[in-house]
Amino acid sequence: MPQNKMMQFIISKWISKPIYVAAKLGIADILAAEDMQIKDLAKKTNTSPSGLYRLLRALAGIGIFKETSNQVFSNTPLSDCLRENQLKSAALLFQSDWHNRLWDELLYSIQKEEPAFEKTFGKPVFDWFAENPNEAKVFHRANANKASITHKAIIDVYDFQGIKTVTDVGGGAGNLMVEILKVQPRINGRVAELPDVLSQIRQTIKANHLESRMEAVECDFFNAVPEGSDAYLFSHILHDWSDDKCKKILSNCRKVMTEKDKLLIIEGIVPSGNEFSIAKLMDLEVLVMGGGKERTKDEFKSLLQESGFNLSRILPTKDYISVIEATPFAKDNQNM
Repeated sequence: MPQNKMMQFIISKWISKPIYVAAKLGIADILAAEDMQIKDLAKKTNTSPSGLYRLLRALAGIGIFKETSNQVFSNTPLSDCLRENQLKSAALLFQSDWHNRLWDELLYSIQKEEPAFEKTFGKPVFDWFAENPNEAKVFHRANANKASITHKAIIDVYDFQGIKTVTDVGGGAGNLMVEILKVQPRINGRVAELPDVLSQIRQTIKANHLESRMEAVECDFFNAVPEGSDAYLFSHILHDWSDDKCKKILSNCRKVMTEKDKLLIIEGIVPSGNEFSIAKLMDLEVLVMGGGKERTKDEFKSLLQESGFNLSRILPTKDYISVIEATPFAKDNQNM
């Protein structure tokens, strides 16, 4: 019945909130070592045995944890995803108090098409993160863990043919570049980031023994992009920004590219019609966070053309993201 299906959506927090509490308590990490009696789990997590049992019983009913015998619990493939370095940080991020406050202002963002974050916290998201390092750490860890899934999807579909040097603009700690260099031994890579991220990139380089092939370079992509690469990569960057700001970023990139260079954009593409896509939901997330947007194929094509690029091809992956390849217009033919 439609009412039953709609009710499942309405009460979805009855599932997402217990998942958050289980992640906060680290239950999946504890059970990774061995199955455990509820009384022992409660002692380890400083919770009420009966209260914790009610939580895990509810989650076990939908396949998250399993009661293997009387009040003894184990992990399942779903609960195993709530461990460190998997989706635990995502559960903590998207059900955190500050994120809930943000989504409470979704109506404002829909009415004004402006970020709810600035209305809620009085400043842009990354300024707020600078003042709230614990929340920022969870945010960046969640993004890094999710990105690790998409990295393989990117490498599986794009062969980097004819490319000798790649610059990952806004590439965070450099994990995507590491994965590219592992499977492309003829390529050298750079990660262009803000000054406070460079030390993390250098740690990543050292940990992966890539000192001879990978470097960290300072970059504020709103001001300039470093020259000297055959390809420039933007992974989950443009969806954080408005069209005007994206044009500024891409135009700065175009200034340092030759007509033979490649621009690679890694993002979800919003499909037309009523087809389900995580990109349609992600579009609301980036709207409330910073006023960004997920884009359709036509919107990407228009954005690229207005920034000096031709859209060459789009390569879908097994994940929801695609690799969008573009090449620069000849400088005398640009309409920028």
